[in-house]
This record gives sequence, structure tokens and C-alpha cells, in this order.
Amino acid sequence: MCEFTVYVQENGSAARKEVAKNIVVARRREGKILLMDAFGLTTPIENAIIDEANTFTQEMILKTA
Repeated sequence: MCEFTVYVQENGSAARKEVAKNIVVARRREGKILLMDAFGLTTPIENAIIDEANTFTQEMILKTA
């Protein structure tokens, strides 16, 4: 199974911050990105969009405004 490590990158910045690991589901609900891990725990990320999801590196990059 492919599990992502998720990073948030501020819009216009090259730096990124790790916010979640072992993420198997990402969905948009009510203006948030909800990240669900393999154990069913959910991490909400406000005001973000999915910029990249890469299965080779198992990384997902979210960008915030």
C-alpha cells in the first residue's frame, strides 16, 4: 500500500514543513484538506490545496495561501 508523508509549503516559499505521515486518504471537505492515516486518525489542514502527490517518493505537497 502507498502511504504518503505530507508536507505543507507556504505559497512562494521553498521551505516545507512535515505535517503528517502514513497518509492513505486525502480529501477536501468544507474548505479543508482532511488527511487520514493508516490507523484512521484524521489531520485537518486549513486553507490548503494539493500541489503534488508523488507515489515514487511517497510524498504529498500541500500549498497554503
